[in-house]
Amino acid sequence: MIHDDETLVREMLTRAADDLPTGSPDTTALVTAGERAVRRRRRLAVAATAVVTAVALLGVTALLGVRQPPTPADRTWPPTVAPTAFDPARQLFRLTWLPEELPERSLSTAADRQTIGAARYTPFEGTQARRLVGSVAVTVGARGVDFFTDQLTRDNRNAGKLRSGPTPWPTPPGSPVEPVQGHPAFLHTSPDGKETVLSWRYAADAWVTITAVTLDRPAEVLRRVAEGMVWERQPVRVPFQPVALPSDARLQLARMGWRDGRWDLVLLDYRLPGSSAAGGDLTIGLERSDQRSDPTGVVQGRPAWISVWRGWSGTWSVGGVPGCVGCRALVGTGSPAGSAALGGQDGARDLAAAIRPVATHDDESTWRPL
Repeated sequence: MIHDDETLVREMLTRAADDLPTGSPDTTALVTAGERAVRRRRRLAVAATAVVTAVALLGVTALLGVRQPPTPADRTWPPTVAPTAFDPARQLFRLTWLPEELPERSLSTAADRQTIGAARYTPFEGTQARRLVGSVAVTVGARGVDFFTDQLTRDNRNAGKLRSGPTPWPTPPGSPVEPVQGHPAFLHTSPDGKETVLSWRYAADAWVTITAVTLDRPAEVLRRVAEGMVWERQPVRVPFQPVALPSDARLQLARMGWRDGRWDLVLLDYRLPGSSAAGGDLTIGLERSDQRSDPTGVVQGRPAWISVWRGWSGTWSVGGVPGCVGCRALVGTGSPAGSAALGGQDGARDLAAAIRPVATHDDESTWRPL
C-alpha cells in the first residue's frame, strides 16, 4: 500500500490497529475482542450469488445504501482545484466494480483522504487471527497530501531484503501509462512484486492512487477499478441513532467494514478543539460480534468488556444491544480531554449503553446521514 491510511483500512477488517499512533482510541481493544472465525457460508447458493453480484455491479454503492440525487454542486465534482481538507461526513466517490474474489469491503473518510477497499483473508488454523490473501484500495487525497514518501521508504526497505535485482528501484509514482480520466497516469510495482500502484493527479497537487496487493494481473485489475470510479459526493450514513456528544466535538474519521454481504463494523472518531492527541479524542460505534471471551463487567444489566489505561484512555464495549442481535456498542477515549468531555469513565460507560441501531439496520437505505 502507499500510505498507512490504506493499511488502516485493511487492518480494520482484521481487528488490528498496530499502526495507529500512540494516544489514539485503543481500536485494538475496541474490536479485537470480537474477532471470530469467518462466518458460515450462506446456505442458499442463489442468495450468495445475488449478494456477490449486487456488490460487484454496484461497488460500494450497494454497501452504502440507496444513492441520493446529486446536488448542482456535486455535479461539478471533482474540482479543478482540490481542497486542502475534505468533509469526513461526505463520501467523495463510488466504484462500479471491485474484484468478486475480494468479498470484504471497507470505507474510510477523513479530512486528508478517503479510501474504499476490498480484501480477502484466510484464518490461521486454531486462532482468530487471519492472513491477508489479497486486497485493492482506492484513495483520494486532498491537496498537498504526499502519497509517495512512505512508498519509497518501504521500497528501499524491501529492496534491502532482496538478494538480487535491478538497482536503483524505480521511484514512485512510477512509469507513465495510459491516461486515467484524461489525466497522465503512472504505474509502480514494489521491489518484492507484492504491491502495484496506479496513480494520477486529478487536480493540481492532488492525487488518486489505487493499490493492489498480491493479486494476479494487478495492472489489469487496477485499470478496471479506475475505469469504474465515479466522482459523486454523498452523505456518509451510519446504522445507529444519534447520541449526545460534546457540542464542540468534530468528526475526524469515519470507518466502516462489510463482511458476508452485510455491514460488520462502523466507527466514528471525533476530535475536540485544541486537542494535541495524535488520533481522535473519542470514538463511538457499533459492531456485530460473536464474542468468545467472557465479559469483564456488567453495564445496565448487559454484558460488557471494559479496558482502561492511565485512568483516562480506555474502551467500553457493551453487548445486548436492543434491536441488533449479536451486536456490541463501542465507546473509546484517546485523551484526557476526551475522557473529561464524556464525564469520565461513568460517562463513557453510559454513552456505550445508550447507542441504538436504526430500526432496520440491515437495510442501508434507512441509515441516517451524518
